[in-house]
Amino acid sequence: RVLQTRGGSLVDSTDSVAGTGDDLPLRVAYQGEPGAYSEKSTRELLGENVVAIGRPSFEACFRAVANMECDYACLPIENSLGGSIHENYDLMMRYDLKIVAEHEFRVQHCLLAKKGVKREQLKYAISHPQALAQCDNFLRGLGITPIPTYDTAGSAKMISEGRLPADCTPENTAAIASDLAAKFYGLNCLGVGIEDDDTNFTRFLLLSRKDVIQYLNKQTPAKTSVVFTLPNTAGALYKALACFSLRDIDFSKIESRPTSASLLNYLKFKSQQMGKKSRNRAD
Repeated sequence: RVLQTRGGSLVDSTDSVAGTGDDLPLRVAYQGEPGAYSEKSTRELLGENVVAIGRPSFEACFRAVANMECDYACLPIENSLGGSIHENYDLMMRYDLKIVAEHEFRVQHCLLAKKGVKREQLKYAISHPQALAQCDNFLRGLGITPIPTYDTAGSAKMISEGRLPADCTPENTAAIASDLAAKFYGLNCLGVGIEDDDTNFTRFLLLSRKDVIQYLNKQTPAKTSVVFTLPNTAGALYKALACFSLRDIDFSKIESRPTSASLLNYLKFKSQQMGKKSRNRAD
């Protein structure tokens, strides 16, 4: 169950999120082409009636929500095999969006080809480099040469349009993408679950302009995410974590990483602006 807000009211994801009557369907931004794993995750989380809107980059998704073009953004934050997606961590610092839900999405790769093409005809497979790497043993077993492209769903789109790399033809090339991409681009699925590791999960966050804290109570399962910077002094991290330990607050994940100079300067500027606003209100 996912608690969300729409028009100031509480929506339960176990009900239809599209609404009835004059209600408009939820508009949710995701990164990628139609049929991307992010779109499939969005529909798993919120239902089939949402309006899923693809954007070319993660930051474009953040902008779409911040500018009120979309109600939410559904974006990956961590993969069980590839680790954290640091770009989205940084973007959450730049855009004042709230985490209102999360979804553990099972990534299941499919081998997609044009109708009439058989496995034994395939010589090449196109997809995002990470997807190709995750299906390496499967491709080797079939003697298929991997060719990296910009996107998983985008590779399915390339086959459907006949817009392929050199030496590739619609008759000798398959795409590695989701089953949703197969439906969207009219391709046949020649294999499901072709990934080498079946523990491939991606954690997605649902981001909104408004939070849902007013709807939460002690019985509602919830997480809190905290980001902070520390001075470069002895024991700084120990002292920060001790604040949580003394209050018996448990962690599900701790991650330390470098901060870019531009982001650090932005956060300092943002902190100064917030300080000025607080002083003005006090006056």
